[in-house]
Amino acid sequence: MASSTVEAALQFYTVYNEKRVDLLDQILTDSYVGHVNAHDIVGAEAAKGFIGGFLDGIPDAFYDVKDIYEQGDRVICRWQCTGTQTGNFYGMPPTDKKIDVNGITIFRIEADKIAELWNVWDQYTLVEQLKA
Repeated sequence: MASSTVEAALQFYTVYNEKRVDLLDQILTDSYVGHVNAHDIVGAEAAKGFIGGFLDGIPDAFYDVKDIYEQGDRVICRWQCTGTQTGNFYGMPPTDKKIDVNGITIFRIEADKIAELWNVWDQYTLVEQLKA
């Protein structure tokens, strides 16, 4: 059985895999900050917009967590995201192309909620896969 810290981190992928952006209100702290590549996403509303935009473009996105490491209030997940870009993806018209992208996310958990995360993923590969 996973610890409550690990369970809190895994809820983040439930948001994507079950298309449940509304869960962000329950799993993020009031002071949540997501550091995603070079951008900071502050608060649940901003996270809903960012993740909602991702799911608009790749509605069948699925995150498969390959490895999980926990130390104190931190959880590290190595993941693979697959899907098909059938919708508008942050201004890019649909390509109907498949994506297969890898990344690593470090979560900081407070009282069984995500307070902060650092997410680095292979943007170059994503863009190359979606080129027309």
